[in-house]
Amino acid sequence: MKKNIVFVIVLFIIFFGSECLAYKPAIMGGIRSGAALGLMFESNITTSATLRLGVEGNTSDTSVLAFIGGKWFLHEVSSRFPMFLSGGIVGYLGNSSNVGPYISVIFERFIDVSPLFLEFGIDMVNYGRMQLQVGYYF
Repeated sequence: MKKNIVFVIVLFIIFFGSECLAYKPAIMGGIRSGAALGLMFESNITTSATLRLGVEGNTSDTSVLAFIGGKWFLHEVSSRFPMFLSGGIVGYLGNSSNVGPYISVIFERFIDVSPLFLEFGIDMVNYGRMQLQVGYYF
């Protein structure tokens, strides 16, 4: 069953990956069940909704993370920092692969740097795992 779920996630990444590669790439890293570093791609679906997908290397026993989800505009904090809600599916791939939902909050223009963003939330894989990441759009 787990292999089927992992296979479906890989298909989503391959299918939507070509769409996202033409758009907004970012490098991101932080804490996600270990130190993580990887690439993420975003594609605008509407003015307030975005498709996100990415792959990260991780220092924990599950050495690769793959995620696919969406990002929705919530509010403009202090009229300077856009705040978004993100949710989707995350797969911890390695010796023991697990898949589950994630939910996070994203602040763009973190510390007044336009391409920088801060993301924090929870990966609900087996049990809740906190995530805290910083990314840079290029």
